[in-house]
Amino acid sequence: MKILYEKPPVYDRIVKAIGTPPEGAIYTYGDTIYVPSGRTPDKALITHEETHSLQQGNYPEVWWNRYLKDVEFRAEQELAAYRMQIEAVKRTTRDKHKRGAALEHMARAMSGPMYGNVISYLDAWKAIGGYA
Repeated sequence: MKILYEKPPVYDRIVKAIGTPPEGAIYTYGDTIYVPSGRTPDKALITHEETHSLQQGNYPEVWWNRYLKDVEFRAEQELAAYRMQIEAVKRTTRDKHKRGAALEHMARAMSGPMYGNVISYLDAWKAIGGYA
């Protein structure tokens, strides 16, 4: 996958549909990861974005249209990506505190405004992987 340090082509539509994302948010459109903050994403986060690339297949525009309009679809897609991300964390760190902190961060993000508050923190925590 390519990584570009700029906003994705759908950024204005994201803001309109969900609101202004937090500064560290990154996005995938097709085979490209967009990182507006300029910070290099870690391997687990790249795994999350690679999951979105696979979900989008050859039709990223169709995926984004549905993602921005369909709250249940958005939650389903993000949970799948966060599950892959926590598995990547588990493969790269044995420290249970770091794994727990990563899971907590993911559950807070999943349950927060970045995705339109589509799920509670506890439900996100359980769905992503509980007890990392």
